[in-house]
Amino acid sequence: MKHEQEFNHLLARALRSANPAWRTALKVEESRTLKEAAADRVDILIIGDDAPPVAIETSYKRGDADADAVARLGYHYQKTMMEIRTAIAVELDESCRHLAKIDKRRPFNYAIHQKIPGGTRRFPSTGFMCGTYLDLARLAASAPIPKEDLEKVATDVADNVKAAANLLKDAIPIDQLENISQTMYQRSALSGLRTTALLWLNAMLVQRMLIGGVHNIPPLTTNPTDCSHAWKKIREINWRAIFEPAIRILDGVSRLSPGQATRALELLKKAVEIIEGARMGSGMSIGAELFPLLAEDRKESAAFYTQAPAAEFLAAMTIKRDAASWMETSLFDKFRVVDLSCGTGTLLRYAYRQIRMYHEQAGGSVKTLEALHQKALERGLCGADVSPIASHMTSTSLAVMSKQPYDRTNIGWVGVGDGDRTGSIEYLKAGAISDLLATGFGISAGQDGGGGKGGGRSSDVWSGEESPMSVVAKDGDASIVIMNPPYSRTRGGQSAFDIAGLSDAERDACQKRWGKLIRGEPCIKTAGMAATFLCMAHKKARVGGRIGFVLPRTAAFAKSWEPTREMVETCFEDVTVVAIAGGRALGRTALSADTNMEEIFLIATKKSDSGRDHSPVRCVTLHEPLTRIGEAAEVARAVQAGPAAGAIVLGDSEVGVSHMFRTSDGGPWSAVGSSSDTLEMIKNGLLAGRVIDSDGNEAGRFETTTVGELFDVGPTHHLIGHLKDREAIGAYALTPVTGKIDAVGMHRSLWAVDRDNQQSLVVWPTHKGSVHDKDEADRMWKRRTTLFYQRNMRWTTQSVLSVMTPNAVMGGSAWTGLNHLDERTMKAFALWANSIYGIIVYWATGQRTQHGRSRMQIKALHGTRCPKFDVLDEGILDRAASDFDKIACAAVPLQAACMAANDAVRDMINMAVSDMLGVPEHDHKTLTQLWCAEPSVQKLPRKKHRKSRDRGGHGD
Repeated sequence: MKHEQEFNHLLARALRSANPAWRTALKVEESRTLKEAAADRVDILIIGDDAPPVAIETSYKRGDADADAVARLGYHYQKTMMEIRTAIAVELDESCRHLAKIDKRRPFNYAIHQKIPGGTRRFPSTGFMCGTYLDLARLAASAPIPKEDLEKVATDVADNVKAAANLLKDAIPIDQLENISQTMYQRSALSGLRTTALLWLNAMLVQRMLIGGVHNIPPLTTNPTDCSHAWKKIREINWRAIFEPAIRILDGVSRLSPGQATRALELLKKAVEIIEGARMGSGMSIGAELFPLLAEDRKESAAFYTQAPAAEFLAAMTIKRDAASWMETSLFDKFRVVDLSCGTGTLLRYAYRQIRMYHEQAGGSVKTLEALHQKALERGLCGADVSPIASHMTSTSLAVMSKQPYDRTNIGWVGVGDGDRTGSIEYLKAGAISDLLATGFGISAGQDGGGGKGGGRSSDVWSGEESPMSVVAKDGDASIVIMNPPYSRTRGGQSAFDIAGLSDAERDACQKRWGKLIRGEPCIKTAGMAATFLCMAHKKARVGGRIGFVLPRTAAFAKSWEPTREMVETCFEDVTVVAIAGGRALGRTALSADTNMEEIFLIATKKSDSGRDHSPVRCVTLHEPLTRIGEAAEVARAVQAGPAAGAIVLGDSEVGVSHMFRTSDGGPWSAVGSSSDTLEMIKNGLLAGRVIDSDGNEAGRFETTTVGELFDVGPTHHLIGHLKDREAIGAYALTPVTGKIDAVGMHRSLWAVDRDNQQSLVVWPTHKGSVHDKDEADRMWKRRTTLFYQRNMRWTTQSVLSVMTPNAVMGGSAWTGLNHLDERTMKAFALWANSIYGIIVYWATGQRTQHGRSRMQIKALHGTRCPKFDVLDEGILDRAASDFDKIACAAVPLQAACMAANDAVRDMINMAVSDMLGVPEHDHKTLTQLWCAEPSVQKLPRKKHRKSRDRGGHGD
């Protein structure tokens, strides 16, 4: 019968086996370890060299482990005076008293407590996570520092970097500042100097890591001459790609202003001390974390960077424990991890951390980890990016995860421009591209940098042939393809290749080259670059290989993504799409830093037979965003262990819900982001012409068609015209009408949404036109109608999805005209569209890429399902038209769609449509409540909404 103390020794032995660094850094039941309570014995205390201490408290008594863990927070480890800010509570059951050893399958219940400003935080909030000692070890290694502490360190270091850059700016002549910004491939002198400071900071961090090793590396200094000498010594040993650019810039700045260079180095040395004092650990690269905050062309190139918790989640979901023999140090002779949009390397780092963890848990030692690291850097990890500095940060951040030297890496810069080249998109037709970073910034030890200036281009750069300087990514070779690709596309005056330094002619040439490269591929340019990179992943992945992507939520819904979705369904299996409930992952809590665009994860396995069979798609909706390292991996475990359909539970709480979804033609993945199993069932029924009640019973059937088959769909606003003082296109120049009297007459248009005056089934035109092109104007006026359908519905503020006008007019930017010979059919459709049935179909078919809104592309509108009203009995059509007239004449306005569950007018519409479909007993009230409860429909809390920043776009 084991007492708690005996069990702690047993658990400690298991934890040591899971992490070689803990074999000498884990104390069990020892007193005199805490400064504030020397007599107290921490059950288990992890005191690694490169991370703060983590306490683990166990107990057989319910609640005691939690209380003991919280009590340890804020205490300091006696030897180093490092504060315990993370503690893990392990609640034991009576079966633990009989264990002779702890094996890899034995589950335990545990929760994590962290000290945060103003108190403590527990995860999960109630109940316990359930996992093996391997999962417990992972959590303890991943989350020793609370998120708030990491953010404070990053802010303090960023302040020092900016201050160092400002010092240099004041001391360097303007012409030389321009030279530095060009050398650093930045748009402004200040950004170039901040990047310079980051390069120096990275070099100092690597130097500090190597001090005390076998190479007799000198200590950090702030004297520019001595600093350069030390870096040159390290460069001759190894790590040339890290130190070459830092040396070149340091020597140049030192000649111009040695005093300011010294003061800048002093600030950066303080930044190193801040990082060391926080014990950041080798898993975080502060330079790579800071660079995205300093780059200026992220928005233009739609290349934002993956947040660390999102990267941890995606790596845990993508790299399965049974994917390889992790103990083999020769693993990376064949195992390849590829990211061809690597940015500063966040996804590669977390993928590599996942692999290192599997190696440790399989019995790896410090020595085998060093051998693994060398082969990982030289062969196993492949990264490419269009930003030379970001590529450099990737190489650096991976290198500092071990002191082991390495030869040339497979990470580099594949530039854009220089004619018509498209960066990593070239990999669609190539297995290798020469690394421009090698000639510009120097390469790792043992290679000749070629002496070329940054941006140089050798004869085989774009040949696709492998050379000593190539970044190699062969087709069918990758075990793991993990990416957060750029989302950019050419639209609204923004170019898909809007990258610093490119001329308009080069951007145009790149556009044409891109179109040529994707010819015959299952992607189109209007979907943006992300679809192209997904097709590239299919080419690079081996059979059985896994892909893990961060994508815009548009990928799940947009018509332009249809061929790419079909490729995923037919060429991959075990397809999982994970979304965060609507609007809860924006701004600081987004998957990608600084973007206000909703995103998804896509994870899948490449099939051996890419036939016509469509794999089902598992759609998972998480109720809350991923915000903390360690916890993100636990959520990934819960998703993996959860049911294919049903609630996903962590602790005592439901953290998400899972649905299985299947299409036959790459249609919208409408289950993405949905939080209700019942609503999914009802929605699928409506799309198939079946009315399902909230208990799952069929209440009726109706014959279906599409909007495009039933109606003559009117022209888009580009043909109708343009607002006055805007770009002159189309038939008319349009100006707003003033009041109902002005709304009557020739050339009127229902152009815009007016939420205050469009709260009824019948509305007045919003604009009038003056003829811009007579022939086109005659053609547009002939296509006028009285029925209109919304293409950009805001559920949180707008009331009506389809309306009619008193007289026939043209459509516009917000409203598309629908024409039919029978006015009763038009009125029946308007009722349907504004009922809960039509709302759900629109919500399922449209793009749910922004919170509280659904967009409908014109092609998707044509394919939107609806009842075949023109085959209904004459009596039913007459009654529907009468119901429409009665509701339209009612003085009470419709409420915003998100308030439909409490809207008496909407209830009348629902009853009219239920009667029209022959299902008068259908419980549309419950259905309306289910839809209104969807997170993507409800309004965001005002405070959270203000925090999110509108910086659309995307990359890793």
